Amino acid sequence: MLRFFLLAMVCLLIFSGAANAKEKSLLLYSELDKNFTDALVAGFNESNMEGIKVQAVYEFPEEAFAPDLLLAEKRTLSNFAAHYELMSVEFPAGDRVPKDFRDPDLQWYGILYDPAVFLINHQFARTVGQQNLRSWHDLENIASIRLAVENLTDNLSTQNFLSAFADAMGEAKGLSYLWNINRHVEQYGRFPFTSIRMTAAGDADLAITRQSFVFKYLENKFPAYVVLPVEGTPVNLYGIGFMKKAGTYKNVKLFAEWLLGEDEAQKISQQQKTGYLFLFPRGIDGGAVNSNLLWQNNNYLHEEKQKELTDKWLELVRFSK
Repeated sequence: MLRFFLLAMVCLLIFSGAANAKEKSLLLYSELDKNFTDALVAGFNESNMEGIKVQAVYEFPEEAFAPDLLLAEKRTLSNFAAHYELMSVEFPAGDRVPKDFRDPDLQWYGILYDPAVFLINHQFARTVGQQNLRSWHDLENIASIRLAVENLTDNLSTQNFLSAFADAMGEAKGLSYLWNINRHVEQYGRFPFTSIRMTAAGDADLAITRQSFVFKYLENKFPAYVVLPVEGTPVNLYGIGFMKKAGTYKNVKLFAEWLLGEDEAQKISQQQKTGYLFLFPRGIDGGAVNSNLLWQNNNYLHEEKQKELTDKWLELVRFSK
C-alpha cells in the first residue's frame, strides 16, 4: 500500500512539473526577420520575472501544435481573426494603442511598422534640390526623374503598398497617380535590392522601397539617402495576435506587454538595424505616432479583393498603352 502511495505521489509530481512547464512555455509564429525575432525572444526570456519562455517558429505548424502567439503583418492577423481563430485579450499597454492600429475586438495589437520611403541618389538631389523631393506630388512634377520600383504584384509587401495607396487616395485617384508616374519608371524590379542597386549606381534617380530593405546600407559613404514623404506613406503594420487554439492562455499578454511597454524591444531593433519603426517611438508614456501619416491597407485585406486591385494596376498602369 505504501509503495502504491509513493508511486502515485511520484507520478503526480512528474505530471504537475510537466503541466507547469507547459504553462510557462509559449510558441510564437513570426513573419518578421528571423534574427530580429530571435533577439526579441531572447530579450524577453531573459528579462521577464515570471519564468515564461517563448520559442519562435517561422513556418506555421500543424494544427495539433498551434502557436500561442502570432507576430505577423496586419493582413495575416486580420485573416486569422476573420476565421475566428483569435481570442480577445486586454492589457494596460494595449489600451494605449490607437484604435486605428488594433483589432476592434482586441484580438491583435499593432507594435511596429515598415514604411515605404524614397531612396534618393545624392547627385540627383544636388541637381534638382532636396526641397523638391519631399512628397508624392514631387514625383509627378519633375519631368526628368528616373524611378525604380519593385513590381507591385510580386509579394505581400508590394501588394500592401498598392492597397494602402488606394485606401489613402481612393482607388481611382491612386491608380491615376501611379499611371502618371509610370512614364518615369525605368524598371519594375523582381526583387527589392534591384531598385536599391539601380539608385546607388546612378541608373535611377529615386527608388520607392521599404525602409527595412535599405536601412542596413545607410552609411556615410552610401550614395543615396532616405526620405519619408511628408503627406504620409503606405506602411506594413506588424502586430501581436492571440491564438484561440493555444494551449496556454494565462501568459500570452506578458509578451505583448513587454513588446509595447518596455524600451528593450526598440533597442534590439536598432541594434539589428531592421529599419522598423515603433508605434510608440518615445516609449509607451511618450504618445503614439500620427496615424494620419501612416497609410494602412484597410479595405483590401482579403486575397480576392487585393487580387482585383493588382489586376487593375497591371491593366491600367503597368501595361497600359
